[in-house]
Amino acid sequence: MEKNVLNFTLKQLETKITKLNEKKFRAQQIFDWIYKKNIFDFEYMSNIPKSLIDKLNIELDITLPKIIKINTSKIDKSIKFLLETKDKNLIESLAILENKRVTLCISCMIGCPLKCKFCATGTELKFKRNLDASEIIGQYITINNFLKEKNIFGNINNVVFMGMGEPFLNLNNIEKSIEIFTHKKALDLSKKKLVISTSGVDKGLSDFINKFKIKLAVSIHFPTNEQRSQFMPINKKVPLEKLITELKKIDLKKREYITIEYLMIEKINDTLFHAEKLKSLLKGLKVKVNLIPYNPTKMFFAKPSSEKRINKFANYLLSKSIFVTVRRSKSKDVTGACGQFALKNNGVSLLK
Repeated sequence: MEKNVLNFTLKQLETKITKLNEKKFRAQQIFDWIYKKNIFDFEYMSNIPKSLIDKLNIELDITLPKIIKINTSKIDKSIKFLLETKDKNLIESLAILENKRVTLCISCMIGCPLKCKFCATGTELKFKRNLDASEIIGQYITINNFLKEKNIFGNINNVVFMGMGEPFLNLNNIEKSIEIFTHKKALDLSKKKLVISTSGVDKGLSDFINKFKIKLAVSIHFPTNEQRSQFMPINKKVPLEKLITELKKIDLKKREYITIEYLMIEKINDTLFHAEKLKSLLKGLKVKVNLIPYNPTKMFFAKPSSEKRINKFANYLLSKSIFVTVRRSKSKDVTGACGQFALKNNGVSLLK
């Protein structure tokens, strides 16, 4: 039976409260205490009657992930967090600090079943389970509170589902999390501040984006089925033509686009041949191509593309009127960059 209140949307909590023979509005009061007043103990919710608090203590709880260690990048001051779930599993999150903006990269699984060869999460860790909504939302709350307590920042501005795991293989909990992230009576984030990243599925992707209207990033990385299947096993199930067909079903407004993530791996996928194939693959899509110099992992011996090769690749795409950016990965020195989440147990311990 579900007990953690952070797993409940407002409607679900209202249903639960009415089943306890209490007025529905009590659910809104509980939401207010948790998401607006940062109170995580029923006993401190002063406008909740004692009779209901007694029921809540029996039926429900409020549990957050615990920060075990932090590791601050000397390069850009981003902070990688090692967190512990209620069942003693470990997950990682990354807070990227840029000027007055903090972007939180959150995980949705313990490990990852996709096993992309270039990704430490899939190759160095065993996939254990999906995170539930409370553990996804809990990353935000726990880390946001830490940043405020340490006077590092006020509130996290942006949330990206780009940590450990494939979000579209944990869709029920992702949907619930997004509803809580964006609900005015909960965390009240703008949908424009949420990004979901996927390695590619062909069922439910377009319906999901059309429903929730959040930003989408798609990890293409290799522009041919032969090469992509070699490095990304998911491509054998969902080849590029199926993925592109699904992406074309997404309703985009005038200034909206799909971000295409593309790792730049020296002499593997960074030639003009690959740029031409990528251009052809993306024909008919409104996209921004994000070129990402490869971040080395223990299990995949390769080098990031040189500046010269990246520039040549980017300039070709630009010449074909494709919007291109080059992402300089954050926090590589604390293994917090793209594809490096693998529970490296280093950093400053916060356990007492």
